[in-house]
Amino acid sequence: MSTPRARRTSAPNKVLVTFLLLALSVIGFQAFVGPSVLPIVPADRPHEFANGLGVRLLSIAHTHEDGEHLVTWSVELHNPGDTDLVLDPTTACRHVMPPEDVGTPGSPMEHTESVVVPAGQVTYWSDSCPSPDSGRWWAYTVRFDDPTEEHRYPPLTLLGRAH
Repeated sequence: MSTPRARRTSAPNKVLVTFLLLALSVIGFQAFVGPSVLPIVPADRPHEFANGLGVRLLSIAHTHEDGEHLVTWSVELHNPGDTDLVLDPTTACRHVMPPEDVGTPGSPMEHTESVVVPAGQVTYWSDSCPSPDSGRWWAYTVRFDDPTEEHRYPPLTLLGRAH
C-alpha cells in the first residue's frame, strides 16, 4: 500500500491565484469610473482596444524625486491604424492590498497635455502618483478620451507591484 503524496502547488498556479485575488479586490472597490473597472490587465500582458490601439505596461517602479516618494508607470501605446490618434488621458492610482486611494480620494488626475500616437507608430508615456514605499501591489487605471469622439476607450486597469 502506497502512502498518498502531498500535492505541490506550482508557481504558475500561485501567480494565477494571486492575480485573481487582486482582480477581485479591484473590482470590489469603487474606482474613478464607477463600480466596474474593466478590463483588468496584469502587468506582464498587453491589451488591445476594439479599434486596435494597443497598450502595454513597460515598467512600474518606486522612485524618489525632489524629496517625494512616487510610483511611476511607463506604458507603450501602439496605433496600427492609418490616422494619428490624439488622446486625452485621465488616470488614478490605488493600493490594492489594502485598497486605498492615493492623493485626493476618488479624484482622478486629468492631464493637461494630450498624447499623440502617430499612425502606424508607437508612443511611450509615463505617469506618477505618490507612494509610501516600494513592494506594494498597485492598480493603475487609465482612460483615454478621443476629443474627436470617433473612438471610445473604456477605462483600463493595470495591476502590478512597484519595486
